[in-house]
Amino acid sequence: MKTLLLAESHPPTLEHLTGLLSQAGYTVRAVNDAVMALEHFSADNPDVVVLGVDLPRVEGQHVVHLIRGHSQGGRVPIVAIDKGHLGRAKGVGSVLDLKVNAYIPDPLKPGELVPRLEALVKAAQAVTPTGLAATLSRPAVAAGELKAFPLPALLHSLYRLRRDGVLVVALKGLSRRVYFLRGGPVNFDSSAKEDALPRFLRERKVLTEAQEQPVVEALASGLRIGAALADVGVEAVGEDLLSLLRDFTRDRLGRVLAMREGRYAFYAGDEFSSEVASVEQPALAPLLEAARKRMPLRVVAAGLKAHLNEYPVRSADFGRDLQAMALDTEDIKLAMQVNGRIVLKDLLAHGRAELRAAYTLLWFLKLTGGVTFSATPVATGTDVLSAAAAPDVIAPRKRKSLPPETAASVREEAVRIITRSYFGGLGLDLAADKEAVERAYHETAMRFHPDTYAEFDISDLRDLLEQVQEKLSAAYRVLSVDEKRRAYLQYFFSRQEVVGRATAINVDAELALRRGESAMKRGDYKAAIQGFEEAVALNGSEPEYYSYLAWAKYRGSPGPLMQRALAARKVLKQALTLDPYLERAQIIAAIIEIDLDDAPLARKKLMKVLELNPYSVLARAALQKVVK
Repeated sequence: MKTLLLAESHPPTLEHLTGLLSQAGYTVRAVNDAVMALEHFSADNPDVVVLGVDLPRVEGQHVVHLIRGHSQGGRVPIVAIDKGHLGRAKGVGSVLDLKVNAYIPDPLKPGELVPRLEALVKAAQAVTPTGLAATLSRPAVAAGELKAFPLPALLHSLYRLRRDGVLVVALKGLSRRVYFLRGGPVNFDSSAKEDALPRFLRERKVLTEAQEQPVVEALASGLRIGAALADVGVEAVGEDLLSLLRDFTRDRLGRVLAMREGRYAFYAGDEFSSEVASVEQPALAPLLEAARKRMPLRVVAAGLKAHLNEYPVRSADFGRDLQAMALDTEDIKLAMQVNGRIVLKDLLAHGRAELRAAYTLLWFLKLTGGVTFSATPVATGTDVLSAAAAPDVIAPRKRKSLPPETAASVREEAVRIITRSYFGGLGLDLAADKEAVERAYHETAMRFHPDTYAEFDISDLRDLLEQVQEKLSAAYRVLSVDEKRRAYLQYFFSRQEVVGRATAINVDAELALRRGESAMKRGDYKAAIQGFEEAVALNGSEPEYYSYLAWAKYRGSPGPLMQRALAARKVLKQALTLDPYLERAQIIAAIIEIDLDDAPLARKKLMKVLELNPYSVLARAALQKVVK
């Protein structure tokens, strides 16, 4: 059955079309916003897409542009539907720049939508896909929401069945793919530059910041990684290069396994192998690494909670899977204690590993079938002939003192978390998205959880660490839910002195402003201008927004100095019309005059600012440039 993605913001229209298209023989994925449409497109790989022309934009772009920019976006027919049945049609002019395959003014008009879809799907299916496209053209054998960490179990299932295929995960505009051959992960790619191999190599200090972009461009041109590295003077060949590629795939797969938002789908097939380089590695090892580095301890612990008073014992699968697990020496020592005669809670608390390492290893062995559980001690080895096995007892470990410098650092950071805002406690910018909140919460909660210091005596820090957990949990509960997050931001902005605001706080506008500021700090002036333009569009009465926009256009627009100056002055005029005494706008105007070698006019503007505010640091700094 053909799959169809339907995205329409008008609920009655969405409901009606879902029924109509289902009756026409389509499996319909119906969503009501652009972000969910992107997630479903990336993960579900539909045969055809039907989108409302008036869907809200995502980061300033219509969802059609984002879909067309996707690696699979060129092959899928897209039909734009309008609101003729409601008397609010935007007309064909609204889709001219969207590169859609068809425009339907009124999708509810009989005989319009379904025949057009059938013709487009038939034409698209006449083209036989090859390579990766062939693998992704099949229906997914497993798919769903990324809630409750479903991917570790899926990964183990792929290993057991020795499946070939592609795992796709999607969150908003982000799409990640993991490639599997014979049940093991062999490669990874992502739509995000931050996920790419050159960024990983930079994180590992194999590449410098200056070398990263040339390697990105070389890989995009089709050059292999070894040659791309050689071009920038980095020698990595043979086993050294293979080791880096294994580490990269394992690290990025860990990020995928720990995702809790978005969608996933697995497509079976090995046609991609002709297009994707493969680096084999121990197939199950990424599961344990992801649990230790990225998954919350509470989630891992929840998987073992029902067995705390039972006796774990190694199964036959443990020996068979040992190579695929790639356990280190310490893990093997703990695994050897899993003999069926030590109750799980004692093994976790006093076994040969610190608490997190013990929890994650036992969770991993349970998931992979490496251990089973018994309500009574199990006779193994020399006990096998006995009528009953006696439980072993592990003496409690003597806890070490926490090093003074570590204790001081933990105490200082804990106080910072407790006393700051929810965003500050998590170390996040106000514009951070939900994925960043999720990641920061898990990383910070893990770092300050009392169990992280299980081998140390932290009696004097325990209360403080528990307060940190309470603060982080409260921050996560609020910031991970859109409605609560918005209410908190409204409260936050109302309590803060938002410098220079002349109008009532508009939360969306302030967030757009901060996105622009973050982009400008990174030197991404295109994104900065986009953020500031969004802030202006959301609250055109706020003069400060125009100041930021003017500065970004002056610094980051293409063209000669005079052209950029004229563009900035045009925006500054709007700011000064709203507030003739706006300090930031006056200083920017003066800096432009300095750059244009009109020092007298610049000095005049700056002296006017200093008359109104003798303590203006920015004005004095600009005046120093005039004096020089």
